[in-house]
Formats: sequence, C-alpha cells, structure tokens
Amino acid sequence: MNRERGVALLMVLVVLTTLSALLYPLWQAQRMSIARAQASQGQMQAWAVLISAQDWVRSALKFDAQLSKIDSLTEMWAQPMPPIPFDGGQVSGWLEDAQSKLNVNALAAPDGVQREAVVQRFNRLCQVLQVDCPFWPAVADWIDHDDIPMTGGAETSFYMGQPTPMRPANQEVVAVEELSVVAGVTPSVLQLLKPYLVALPVVLPINMNTVTAPVLMAQAPWITEEIAKRVLAQQRLQPFESVTQISDAWRQAGVSDVDLAPLMNGQVFDVKTSYFLLHSQAEYGGHRWQMAALLARSVDKTSAIARWLEETSIQ
Repeated sequence: MNRERGVALLMVLVVLTTLSALLYPLWQAQRMSIARAQASQGQMQAWAVLISAQDWVRSALKFDAQLSKIDSLTEMWAQPMPPIPFDGGQVSGWLEDAQSKLNVNALAAPDGVQREAVVQRFNRLCQVLQVDCPFWPAVADWIDHDDIPMTGGAETSFYMGQPTPMRPANQEVVAVEELSVVAGVTPSVLQLLKPYLVALPVVLPINMNTVTAPVLMAQAPWITEEIAKRVLAQQRLQPFESVTQISDAWRQAGVSDVDLAPLMNGQVFDVKTSYFLLHSQAEYGGHRWQMAALLARSVDKTSAIARWLEETSIQ
C-alpha cells in the first residue's frame, strides 16, 4: 500500500514538474507581453505630452518672430524650459538655433569647386576641435545625387562590397545621426562633432548672434581663436541687429576688407534664424522618452519638419 502511494506521489511530482516546464515559458511570455503593453501605453502617453510641448514651443517661436527681427541667446526661446509636471510624470526641454551650426547637407553642393570649399570648412572645424576627420569627402558622396566618388570619398561600389551591403543615400540627410553609417565615421568622433553639426533642407547663413567659436573659426583660415573671441564678445555684450554691424565687428577685430569680402558678399552671416532644434524629454512610468524635432519658422507659422523619439531608462 505504501509502495503504491509512493509511486502515485512520484507520478504527481513528475506531472507537476512537466507542467511547470511547459507553463513557465507561457508565463514568461505573458509577463513580457504585459510589460510591452505597459511600455507601449507609457510611450503613447509620453509621445502625446511631447507633441503638446512641441506645439507650445511652435506658438512661442511664432510669437517671437512677430516681436523681434533678430534672434539671439538673450531671448526667451534660448532659455531651458523647466520641468513641468503632468499626471504621473514631467516634461522639459530646450531649443537650439539650428543656424548656429555647420549644415552637413551643404556638402551636396552641385558645383565641384564649391563642394571642395565646403569640405575645407568642415576640415577646419575638425582642426579646431583637434579631431581626425578624413571622412568628409565620403559624407559628401553619401549626400550628393551622383555616383561619382570624390577623392577620398565612397560611393556604391564601396558600400556594396562591405559585409553588410548597402547603397549610399544620394540625398540630403534629415538628422546628423544618419552619418554613422558613412565610410570612416566612428561613433566617438561623431559624438564629438554633433554639437556643431545640423542637417537642414536648405543652405542658409549662420546666425552671428548664436554661433559658437569653433563654427566661426571654421568659416575661414584667417579666423583665429583670438579674432573669434573678440567678435563673439560683441555677440554677448549686445546682439547684432544688422549685417552692417557684423562687418563693423570684424573690422574692429582687425580683419581687412580683402579677407572680409568673401564672407560678407557671400551672405555667410545673418542676425536671424528660420530653423530651430527642439530637444524635449518626458519622464513617465520609470522611463525617459527623448524627442528631437527640427522646426522651420516663418512670420506666419512654425512647422515640424522632422522628429524622432528615443527611449532610455531612468537610472
């Protein structure tokens, strides 16, 4: 009798063990499904909040354009937005003048001489930052509309021969992050360059009221750190209100009219901005969602040209 009970107990244990082995993956899958559903719900909530914040910023930029004919770092748009609480989380953000940076899409200049001049401008930026950047011809090839490689560049024949074959975009990029797949571009170097780069759909002048010293020094070989600091001191003291004032500041810094002419006649500088980069983040449900948006502004309206969302866990 005891032996039969022992066998029965053993059978029960075997059945329970088998069921556990079968049910555990199902339980894990259900658990993961619930977690994904909760994350998806959180992402939707965060996305809605970030879009609302973006709409508010768009309205503020439109109002700013109606109030002022210039854009500078002394204006309200240039101040970080403090965290604003919402049900279960908070949202914050800040704006950057996209025209304070070098536009990588300028490398797609159709004229070869002009394109080479733009490449030299990007090379000077790397020299200022003391970063090795031999890949600008490859970036130009990635963006331009032909399949003819520049000297030191790369087109279809190169990318198709890689372990993961691909074709170059042969069109303007939407975000600087897209350059990570270009021949020779490394994540570490791209991370160092990102604060000074932007991807705009059109080539526009640089705003002298918001430009940084490295970007300014990249514009011409004669713009030394000392000259850049002297000109930017004026930017901080009193924002430029006209291109004439910019020319005067260069002359006061000791720049000759001969050196100055190509920059001023070429409409390299301005005092106002049409494109802004919005960086916003929403914290909700133990996660942080970060959105970047490129905003195009006119007197009549401000539109989101592109935006992308990333999720990172809160540490």
